Amino acid sequence: MKSLNLGLPPPGSTILALWLAVASGGGWAQEEFSKATVIIEINATDGDAGFHVLLDADTWKEVRITDPGGRRIFKEQAKGALVDQGLTENFFESAEPRCLPDPEAPDEEVVPLAEFLERFPAGDYLFDGKSTDDGVLAGTGELTHSLPAAPALLTFNGSLITWAPGIDLGNCHDPALVMDGVIPDPVTVEVVGWEVVVEPTDDEVADPLRVFRVQLPPDVVSVTVPEAFMDAYFDDGVFEFKVEVGAIEASGNQTFSEVEFEVGNGGDDDNGE
Repeated sequence: MKSLNLGLPPPGSTILALWLAVASGGGWAQEEFSKATVIIEINATDGDAGFHVLLDADTWKEVRITDPGGRRIFKEQAKGALVDQGLTENFFESAEPRCLPDPEAPDEEVVPLAEFLERFPAGDYLFDGKSTDDGVLAGTGELTHSLPAAPALLTFNGSLITWAPGIDLGNCHDPALVMDGVIPDPVTVEVVGWEVVVEPTDDEVADPLRVFRVQLPPDVVSVTVPEAFMDAYFDDGVFEFKVEVGAIEASGNQTFSEVEFEVGNGGDDDNGE
C-alpha cells in the first residue's frame, strides 16, 4: 500500500529526529503533539486485549505513527473541507480478539497475549505529521508491558460499589510470560488509579444511554453511585447493570474486570452473577 507523502524521510527515530532538527533550523515551523499516548487495555473478564492511541495537536491534516522497530502502523490524512478546517484530537482503539479460545464461540479470532505483545513491542512510538499551515508535527508515546492485575469486584447494591486489588490478568493471564520475564508479575505493578463505569447490561434499554464514569485515586476502593442516576433507570424499569472497574498503572495501561448485577426492584442480590 502506498504510504502518505509528508515530505519526511523513511520511518526510524534517529533519522527522523535529525530531519526534524534540520527542518526546524531551516525555517519550517516545528510543533509538538500536545498528546501522544499509546496504551494497552485488557478486559480480564471477557479475556481480550487492545491497543489504544490518543493524539492531539492544533490543527493538523496528516499524521502517522511508527513503532519502535521502525514499522509504520498508522496513517491518517484529512481531505476536502477537513483540510481547511483542520483536525485536533483523535482517539482510536484496535480490535480486541480473545486471548484464549472460547468453547462457546469457536470461530472467534484468538490472539494469545504473547502474540499481542509481539505485535505491539514496548518502547517509543514516533508520531509525526503536518499541521494545516504545513508545519512539522512530532511527538513520542512510550508503550510499556507493565500490566496491572485485574481488580476483584465485590459488591454493588445499587448504590455502593466495592472492589479489591487483584492478583493476575484474569482470562488473559499467561504465567509463562511472567516466568520468562516478558512482563512483570501483574500483582507487583503499582496501581496509580481506578476507573469505574456503570451502565445497563443491555445498552438498548434506554434512550439516551446514560453512563456513570469516574476515576479515583489508588487508595480508594469504593464509590457511591449518585441516587439520581440509578433512580432514573429504575423509573424506566431497568434493574440489570454492568459494573466495570479498571486498574490503571503509571504509563496508562489498564486492566478491567466487569460483573453484572441485578439491583433495585429487580432483585436483592448484591453479589455478581
